[in-house]
Amino acid sequence: MADQRKENTSFLIQGSILAVSSVIVRLIGIVYRVPLTNILGDAIGVYSSAYSIYSVIWLISSFGIPTAVSKMVAGRRGMKRYRDANKAYKTGMLFALIAGGLASLVMALGAPFFAKTVLNMEEAELAIRFLAPTMFFSAFLGVYRGYFQGLGTMIPTALSQIFEQIINAVASVLAAHLMYNYGKTVDRTLGTNLWANAYGAAGGTVGTWLGALIALIFCIFVYALYRRVLVRLFRRDKASVDETYPQLFVILGATILPVVFNSAIYNISSVLDNSIFGHYTSFAGIRDQYIGVWASYEGKYHLLTHVPLAFATSIAASLIPAITSAHSAGLRTQVVDRVKTSIRFTMLVAVPSCVGLGVLAGPIVNLLFSPSAGNELAIKLLQAGCITVIFYSFSQVTNAALQGINRMRDPVVNAAISLAVHILVMVICLWVFKLGIYGVLVSDIVFGILMNVLNIYSLSRHLRLRIDITKTLFLPAGASLIMGAAAWGVYHLLFGALKKNAIAALAAIFVAVLVYGVALLLTKCVDEVDLYQMPKGKALVELAKKVHLLK
Repeated sequence: MADQRKENTSFLIQGSILAVSSVIVRLIGIVYRVPLTNILGDAIGVYSSAYSIYSVIWLISSFGIPTAVSKMVAGRRGMKRYRDANKAYKTGMLFALIAGGLASLVMALGAPFFAKTVLNMEEAELAIRFLAPTMFFSAFLGVYRGYFQGLGTMIPTALSQIFEQIINAVASVLAAHLMYNYGKTVDRTLGTNLWANAYGAAGGTVGTWLGALIALIFCIFVYALYRRVLVRLFRRDKASVDETYPQLFVILGATILPVVFNSAIYNISSVLDNSIFGHYTSFAGIRDQYIGVWASYEGKYHLLTHVPLAFATSIAASLIPAITSAHSAGLRTQVVDRVKTSIRFTMLVAVPSCVGLGVLAGPIVNLLFSPSAGNELAIKLLQAGCITVIFYSFSQVTNAALQGINRMRDPVVNAAISLAVHILVMVICLWVFKLGIYGVLVSDIVFGILMNVLNIYSLSRHLRLRIDITKTLFLPAGASLIMGAAAWGVYHLLFGALKKNAIAALAAIFVAVLVYGVALLLTKCVDEVDLYQMPKGKALVELAKKVHLLK
């Protein structure tokens, strides 16, 4: 029992390490997106649209690589087949060469089609083409990250993500500023209203490929340092069956495809939303509002709701190899325990994030973005759509659980069904009820709800999983409502006295974190055992006892 608890704690700590780095990355993303948005104005909608095309092609070509490589390496490492694990890494490198190269060509050569036909936004063509090199670097980067995760360490992935985002932030803002001003000059010369948006959005993508390149160089350096350890492990390896590279390539492809299909369906919804809404604006005669409205939706609302998703994504990344090793060993109880623990800890972050974004939507948006007409729309969207943080966080972890027990097909089928309903609901909301951008939001919420219902059904069927709703959802919700009331009160009290949004908002967020932590302990949502499973768990327990929140 003690060993099992230690293993559960280990995978949670590794997930938390990655979660912390992912949150840092998302925060850096917000920090640099603020000046980027202020520089580009409505052109941030062009940037976001180009990025959505990049995201889908990246998902198809590279997203599944870290998961597949980590599964293959973790399974073989668990059986002490170190040579076979290294062969899995080399197979991943070959796959990255092929997939990354093809994806780069598709982006570069297909940019006119994606911009004009898919997005109905010709300004995005240059930005899409600028993103093409990122595909090549990201594919190899995914192999290294998957390899380290398969070895049971998230630290190289965490550090490389931070380095990547810092380079991305600095380079993107500088390039966007220079190229947007150049585009304005071109527009003045030609008497057009096109090139400032096109060049500015393209400049905003420069940091994406440069950051990926720097992160890749860092991972290559770490792998070179690890080579001496590998040589020693190879000498002790007497279990490897010397799998052939064609065999491993087939296994890798069979592992990647379901992950890719599932994630592509998940994320292609963003491109479809962009495309359907873009064509709807032409149909409804509001084409001139398209870029500005989409800038509020994708560049502000989606940006903020995706920050807390970093925690769920990180827990999912550490959960897959942890479940794979336990499932391969036939340890069903350990699998179920790890799934339940992951879901519960994810909800401890997702639920208060949802409440916090809803209660402080106005203060947060106005704190981060320059005053504009788009802020008002972004605030309304955030208030109405903050619930998606819970839905998408939950689905990230349940997807990982199904993939970890080799039910790779289930998340794909569930996502496909959800996407079909999502599109139907959006078309009805736009063309029948004329809801505009809120129709896109409603369909997004429907997708999240249906995806979770189907995933829960799949997990219940394969694992006979029974989730403790009270401890997983109701108690965190109660603590979050207390937190939300405190944050709302502090903000309005300080803003009424000082008339300074920044001071009032930051103070409200600080108070919200403190109140939520106390409320979790007072409502017995989190106990001493739970605290020990967190990073620095012993220090947290000692602190809680010192302030008499634990006996």
